Amino acid sequence: MKKKEKAYSIALVSIFIILFLIFVSSPASAFTHIIGNNTTLSTTPEVSSGAGDPSDDQIPSDELSTEETDTATESIQPAELKITEKRITTNNFEQSDPVIYGNKILWYDERNGNGDIYMYDFSTKKETQISIIDAEGTFAPAIYGDKIVCMGYRGEPYEGYDIYTYDISTKKEKRITDDSAVFSAPAIYGDRIVWEDNRQYGSTGMDDIYMYNLSTSKETRITNSGSANYPAIYDNRIVWVDSRNGYTDVYMYDISTKKETQITNNESKKMYSVICSDRIAWMDNRNGSWDIYMYDLSTKKETPITNHETTCYPEIYGDRIVWSDVRNGNWDIYVYDLATHQESHTTDKSDQYDPEIYGDRIVWTDMRNGNRDIYMGTLSKSSPVAAFSAAPTTGKAPLKVKFTDTSTRTPTKWIWDFGDGSKSFHQNPTHKYSKAGVYTVSLTAKNAAGSNTVTKTEYIKVITKPVAAFSASSTSGKVPLKVKFTDTSTGIPAKWVWKFGDGSKSYHQNPVHKYSKAGVYTVSLTVKNAKGSNTVTKSKYITVTAKPVASFSASPTSGKTPLNVKFTDKSTGSPTKWKWDFGDGTKSFHQNPTHKYSKAGKYTVTLKVTNAVGINTATKSKYITVTGTSQAPTADFWGWPLSGKAPLKVKFTETSKGSPTSWKWDFGDGKYSTEKSPTHTYSSAGTYTVKLIATNEAGSSTKSKWKYIKVAK
Repeated sequence: MKKKEKAYSIALVSIFIILFLIFVSSPASAFTHIIGNNTTLSTTPEVSSGAGDPSDDQIPSDELSTEETDTATESIQPAELKITEKRITTNNFEQSDPVIYGNKILWYDERNGNGDIYMYDFSTKKETQISIIDAEGTFAPAIYGDKIVCMGYRGEPYEGYDIYTYDISTKKEKRITDDSAVFSAPAIYGDRIVWEDNRQYGSTGMDDIYMYNLSTSKETRITNSGSANYPAIYDNRIVWVDSRNGYTDVYMYDISTKKETQITNNESKKMYSVICSDRIAWMDNRNGSWDIYMYDLSTKKETPITNHETTCYPEIYGDRIVWSDVRNGNWDIYVYDLATHQESHTTDKSDQYDPEIYGDRIVWTDMRNGNRDIYMGTLSKSSPVAAFSAAPTTGKAPLKVKFTDTSTRTPTKWIWDFGDGSKSFHQNPTHKYSKAGVYTVSLTAKNAAGSNTVTKTEYIKVITKPVAAFSASSTSGKVPLKVKFTDTSTGIPAKWVWKFGDGSKSYHQNPVHKYSKAGVYTVSLTVKNAKGSNTVTKSKYITVTAKPVASFSASPTSGKTPLNVKFTDKSTGSPTKWKWDFGDGTKSFHQNPTHKYSKAGKYTVTLKVTNAVGINTATKSKYITVTGTSQAPTADFWGWPLSGKAPLKVKFTETSKGSPTSWKWDFGDGKYSTEKSPTHTYSSAGTYTVKLIATNEAGSSTKSKWKYIKVAK
């Protein structure tokens, strides 16, 4: 966007006034741009002559990375960036403000007395005057495809300007505005035209941005701040500078979402914003002088491009930014390559300004012949900048992936490494991954100038049903305990659900969890992907300790001898050792023991618990009451077999009542036993009487069975 100025000698006085005002406020008293997008007439500044020297070219300190965040560092071996110059206009008249699109260059030309627009076509090597019949003078051209847009006037110059379009293919013109309020060179992208317009404010110096759609013939007011300048457009995005907050900032409007975004937010003065793809560039004097800054919409990163205090009016195309720079004593055209971080500039002793860029071609206004001419510089071929995309990047095996080369700088050869041992030399190959895994993919792009490689680590993920697994940084410790959990699952899960056993959950792959209370916790992990899900549970995996507090219960706590009592540990603080004293001289080191009391009495029970933090003891006095038996037993028994030949083995079974605690058997053959239910062998024939005496604390009882066993020879 370059500001309009007077095109005719009859208005020289007005030009001088405007020049004076702009020289006061513009960078380094630069040539006079009076708003606009693509070009306008300019006046050369008075500077001492000098030649540009490639040896002083510098690379900005903050180099830009154009790779994605998941891409490894590139190794770039670029060829030197050179500019081959060509003179486009050869007459002695004044030409300026060139623009370029494809094979076509347009500029403002005074050869006919009035201002006209001329075009040169590289494909036909033909120069053509673009005649707008409805306008007496035209200037500030812009071009997109076959569509030309420019400013024009009827009547006296500077009485008012309107927007005109001209279609190269149909040779039809159209007047877009009719209010003589246009105040900037227009910009065009596709069917959309934008410009700066003061129709709402008259000559107050207040302007807004307007847009016109050629396909719908609809005009739209983009801003209503009255302080918007320097519009530019790319695709659905319009950028401009705006002083609505008392200082100038760069703003952007998205036509598709109808959303306005403030790009900068500081009190420095800014001018002349331009946009290409995701990159916005502008002039900025935040350091007390004018430099070029750039903002990347995709990374949301702002980067200074220059720091020379002598730069102005950037243009951007692809990875390259051009601008005018007076660091060498005269105005030169500089170009910086964002991908290779190379800077170069024109090298003659004349002044050059008004740069525009398209592809490898730069056009500018040049003073080397004593008048303003149009020159073009062709950039030397550069090493390619490798880049690619793929779809899909995740899926089940076997997975077919379409790889698309998005490298810039016209590579002619490609080498793909798919990470599974396979390669391809096609530009856009399709590759089938047969096995599950995570694959790193690299592309090397080559041309005559050099090669470049880009690597995307773990880019392709071929999945199977996952198998959950995990580990923890610590499985025990004092409260509060922070534990780092690490997913070690196989099968490339896409989702994770952790349950930490204390009521908390996490959906991160590798969470950190804090246990605030002592306890023993069971942890589970469920992993999922498109093939299925799987869960692993680790019981009592995390032990969080505090000083233990001993506690226990028992059942029963009273009863007759012999009394079996089940003791249950209810201590808190996760003890690791237990010591029980049952009060009858016996101990246990189990956590939950069972103990038999054989004698009547009242017993005091003590439990001592221990862990890494400390020891605690709980005592329950006279906790267990054991009473004696109150009735003597009633002895009884039976035996089998009761008869047979010698030797005869007989099994005797005690069936006494009253809980005897001791037994005495008399088998009638002079033999005895104190077992409860003995087996006895009779060796001689005879008839035998058997007697049992059963005894407990209350007494004893005798049972005799006469001639009970009969043994034959």
